[in-house]
Amino acid sequence: MAFIAPMIEAVGASIINLSPYSSDFNPIELCWWQLKSFLRRFSPTTTKMIDTLIAGSLDLINPQHLKNWFTKCCYCHL
Repeated sequence: MAFIAPMIEAVGASIINLSPYSSDFNPIELCWWQLKSFLRRFSPTTTKMIDTLIAGSLDLINPQHLKNWFTKCCYCHL
């Protein structure tokens, strides 16, 4: 990695070190968790069942769920 930094900086770009990934701070992970949990309850056996269940589960996600996920992940404090 040390040899890459000078090449990046030579073209006028800079390196920003990000914190390690944590699913605890990603609201999308909470959404997927809820979706997978919903699917497991019904144990679909065909792709048509999976499609129907995914469509139904997405209809169950409401603005309050979204707000809660973002608040839990420290993105907003509403």
